[in-house]
Amino acid sequence: MMSRSVVVQADPRARRRRQILAGLLFVAVFVVGILIGGSNSLNLYWSAAQENRDLRDRVVVQARKLEDLQQWRVDNETRSEVDSAALEMVRSELASQQETIAELERGIRFYKSLMAPGEEAEGVNVRSVDVLAMEEDGRYPFRVLVQQNARKHDLVTGTMQVVVIGRSQGEKVEYDLSNLSEQVPSADIRLRFKYFQAIDGELTLPEGFRPESVKVSAKSTKPRRSEVSKEFPWSVQEKLSHVGQ
Repeated sequence: MMSRSVVVQADPRARRRRQILAGLLFVAVFVVGILIGGSNSLNLYWSAAQENRDLRDRVVVQARKLEDLQQWRVDNETRSEVDSAALEMVRSELASQQETIAELERGIRFYKSLMAPGEEAEGVNVRSVDVLAMEEDGRYPFRVLVQQNARKHDLVTGTMQVVVIGRSQGEKVEYDLSNLSEQVPSADIRLRFKYFQAIDGELTLPEGFRPESVKVSAKSTKPRRSEVSKEFPWSVQEKLSHVGQ
């Protein structure tokens, strides 16, 4: 059996049209893809840009809040420091005024005692012994105050002895003030006053000596003879009393 061959002649123009259509379709698909992708990218870009603007706005707002809080803290700290300083100044001033008032009251009592001795006998009287501690151990400023008890004050003359009594190595020891202080040249301290007299100086205690008391003996010869002796416990104060207190 014999086979037959059929020859079909291809149309070049038809094939070219198909190629053109296929190319156009590819281009169309590519363009559509680009447009779709570009649209999504553009949307993402604008979305990211908006988020960045929102974040920047939030940062600005938070920065302002932080600045306001810091300023508020500084203002309050300054106000607190000013209030504390003012309060401390007021307290100090009040304490100073109270101390001044107390000193004036003591002065008034002192001068009243000079003008009206009351029940105390007229004549010379030992009013007080003050001792003040210094930073250097063993050295003490002191003040002994004597006054005249009288309704009519005349010039008083006489002498006074001051003895510091204590212990050294377990034994009782007495030191005359003239042996402890350069400001007291003699055991007999000269008295000459009308209302009162203050004996001031600085004493130095011997090493190993522990003071317990101070004994003061005063004797007047004019305007009348009188004698008094008082013993004061050794007491160290923060400051010396002013004359007239």
